[in-house]
Amino acid sequence: MKSASDTLLKLLIIFVLSNLFVTLYFIFFFSSLSESVNLTVIFKIIKQFGLIISIPTTILFFLIDILIQKIKTKWILYITRCVVFFALMYSVSLFFSLYLISSALLDNPFMK
Repeated sequence: MKSASDTLLKLLIIFVLSNLFVTLYFIFFFSSLSESVNLTVIFKIIKQFGLIISIPTTILFFLIDILIQKIKTKWILYITRCVVFFALMYSVSLFFSLYLISSALLDNPFMK
């Protein structure tokens, strides 16, 4: 049972981290379009953009992590996990960049 709880904890951590990175990235680059960034805007960004990139990143990381766990050295395992995580974030972000651009043009979360 410990393995299932470890797996769920790992999935939750990856989901929250990827959602946080996407949200911070969007706020950092597009906050100049808004007068203020409040909690409503942040929740709207998470709903519109964060979840769309976080869910595939979490699933792909979990599938790749099954193969990565065969590495015996701890520090190489952690470095490999970090590299794979950021590579997945980058590739999923590129894959959904068309969605982000079209959604931002049609429904800008910084505008009322």
